[in-house]
Amino acid sequence: MALTLSACQQDDPGPSRQLPETYAFENVNYAGQTTRLDMLNEIVTYAKTSNLGLHVEADVLLNMYANQDYTWQQADLNEATKKIADKLDATGATQLTQWIQELDELSQNPGEGDAQTAGLVRSQDGSKEYLLTAEGFELAQLLEKGTMGALAYYQATAVYLSESKMNVDNTTVEPGEGTAMQHHWDEAFGYWGVPQAFGSADFVYDNTADYHRFWAKYTHALDEALGVDATLMQAFIKGRDAIDRADYATRDEAIAEVRNTWELVVAGMAIHYLKGAEENFGDQALRNHQLSEAYGFIWSLQFNPTHRISDHALQQLLETNLSNLNTLTVADLTAAKQQLADVYGLEDKLAVL
Repeated sequence: MALTLSACQQDDPGPSRQLPETYAFENVNYAGQTTRLDMLNEIVTYAKTSNLGLHVEADVLLNMYANQDYTWQQADLNEATKKIADKLDATGATQLTQWIQELDELSQNPGEGDAQTAGLVRSQDGSKEYLLTAEGFELAQLLEKGTMGALAYYQATAVYLSESKMNVDNTTVEPGEGTAMQHHWDEAFGYWGVPQAFGSADFVYDNTADYHRFWAKYTHALDEALGVDATLMQAFIKGRDAIDRADYATRDEAIAEVRNTWELVVAGMAIHYLKGAEENFGDQALRNHQLSEAYGFIWSLQFNPTHRISDHALQQLLETNLSNLNTLTVADLTAAKQQLADVYGLEDKLAVL
């Protein structure tokens, strides 16, 4: 995609331009994105109580997504006017609603499940238990990974980095938010959910910190194998710096880099969980828990407007290879894993993902 603006392009940075090490620009505000991630955190916590045998009500979940008639545990969210529901991809929202309704029905007095019956399934060592559908899906995981995709990944890559959000004013500065273009770029960054020093030389990741969730968590999980922490951060920094200098050619390069690197995170995590399912193939609970995570990541690939996997291949993965987690074979898993590795150039990383 080539973005254009009528304003003149300025200050060609040249190949040796030194970019900031952190996302510490002036007038940065992505509070709305942080609020929605905070809301999603509580949504996921509630959905996962289904694994404890508790009833998860559809009306409660839908109210949480809509931020209406619900009292949040995080007190400041009760003053928030933001909501998740109006920021979801339309197709994604329809599927999420279906999963919510299924979870409501399934979590009402669930019995013990098995390879043919929906219910609570315990791991062989007795340490884990998950509420699974008759096809083996853990709906709480589909909701978490699916909302990560249909909200954050979609909004960042398909909305805020789109022509309609980038071909806007870059002259008038709103105190605390910058220009319209700067603000839109910052909002895309906000959906990633990382600290502003993430990926820099002095940054130490803390898995007890509030940011250890969603895309920040999974990006860092792949950093040792793929080096994505710094790569994605540098792409965001490059784009914001270019916007500050009205260098729109460099901004467009950064858009492609953000989309491509974030997509690599999505695909890499899908492969990671497919591998985990292979390793735990004989344990229905552990296998299907990891396959549900993989399915959610694969399903989310559709929300990047420049996704490298074809729509046909994506549909085949979801509707053929992973249509029933209780009846698939090791060969199905191997084929899905290899197909993703081929598309994303990760064949040489399979051993470490």
